[in-house]
Amino acid sequence: MSSNQKKLKYKELTLNVLILIDIIAITYISFYPSSPVLIYSINIFDFLLCVILFIEFLYNIKMKKDKWVFIKENWTDILAFIPIYYFRIFRFTRLIRLLRLLKILALFRKYLKGLFKFLLETHMDQAIGILLFAMFCGTLLFYSTEWGVNPSLKSLADSLWHTITTTMAGEVIIAPITFYGKLITILLMFVGITFFGFLTASLASWFVKNPEEEKELQDRIKFIEKKIDKLQNEIKELKEIMKKY
Repeated sequence: MSSNQKKLKYKELTLNVLILIDIIAITYISFYPSSPVLIYSINIFDFLLCVILFIEFLYNIKMKKDKWVFIKENWTDILAFIPIYYFRIFRFTRLIRLLRLLKILALFRKYLKGLFKFLLETHMDQAIGILLFAMFCGTLLFYSTEWGVNPSLKSLADSLWHTITTTMAGEVIIAPITFYGKLITILLMFVGITFFGFLTASLASWFVKNPEEEKELQDRIKFIEKKIDKLQNEIKELKEIMKKY
């Protein structure tokens, strides 16, 4: 992979991470009381991200032949690079929250583009599906085996939190008492370790992968398939000629 392709991969990954952080930050200050210092810090972060998104949008327009078609297909990106600080010009709090929500949706749409591309290229969609299924089953099984026995487990929500922390952080916040509870906890740890190992390997292969080589390989396969079809047709013609004689 060339250095330009590596830079592009790093740029896409970094941008997606920044967008995700911005989505979480804007959502938090929109629905929870926050200090002026926190709001100011988030406004600065959002403004810097908007500058980056605006530059990227202009660059993409410049690279496209049909610029108006690109703008029509990606007009929601314009909402994504409007800084939330300027929403203060509106007096109504509900309107400000509505504009923030629209910005969050625009950012989320932009984030999903890169996320889906990454998931499909690395097959992480299957790994995430297995992880969520394991966490769902682990929550129900841990609750059914520890409920009424473990004084630390008071509700299904506690079981869910135990499953999330055990799988994602490897931290057991509710020590299991029963044999099956301990077995479930060990399995959840194993699932989490396997998932992050697969995630690391997927990131490495995603950075190393060369799209040009893949395209060249696909073209060769198609060329060989056409040759095989041509040979099969010629063999059929020869068989028909031999039958006549």
